Amino acid sequence: MIYMTCHIQKHVNEFVNLVDGIKSKSKVDIQKELVKYLKQKNKSIGEVNNPFAINMYVLGYDVNKKLTNLNKTVKQNLKTYLGEYKMMTDAVNIIDGFVINIGVDFEIICYQNYNKREVLSACLTEMQNYFEIDNWTFNKPINVSELELILANVEGVMSVPSVKISNICKSDGNENYSPNRYNIDEATKGKIIYPSLDPCIFEVKYPNKDIKGRAL
Repeated sequence: MIYMTCHIQKHVNEFVNLVDGIKSKSKVDIQKELVKYLKQKNKSIGEVNNPFAINMYVLGYDVNKKLTNLNKTVKQNLKTYLGEYKMMTDAVNIIDGFVINIGVDFEIICYQNYNKREVLSACLTEMQNYFEIDNWTFNKPINVSELELILANVEGVMSVPSVKISNICKSDGNENYSPNRYNIDEATKGKIIYPSLDPCIFEVKYPNKDIKGRAL
């Protein structure tokens, strides 16, 4: 997955996430976290050293097909590959993209002559298929109206009173999730949830747990 844009906001967001994560820590722990953060910046400063370069944002999959940052070896291999096709005066910065982990909560009303449990199970499957990571790319918005329509078309569903998307963030105590916090309400216009200006991708990391439904 590749996207290109400016990198300044990325560092701002990283620092905001760092501050959010250390609010409740002691002074010594805060110092350790800041030193660690600055060391990481020093190591990567050589990567973003040309203001006229194209910034290429990338992400990869881990063994469980969850989004993750690429390691240095893969990035170097990618640079070597691109070097064979770009002009000598061109430069490319390879930077980690953002992952925004989300949860989905919905409610449906079923027709009386249908088994609620079976209808709900079918709806959950539809949502899991919709948020399959292969269907998503950098900066793709979430269309809540489309989700409502998909649920409404499931056999046995009479209406869809509610579909809510929420951000699941590591700093809220969710250890296995992305540290990137995202304000879903502010990013929502009409029934479209827009991504950030920086390259990001929405991910339902654990569909069996992060997608929840209720049949009324």
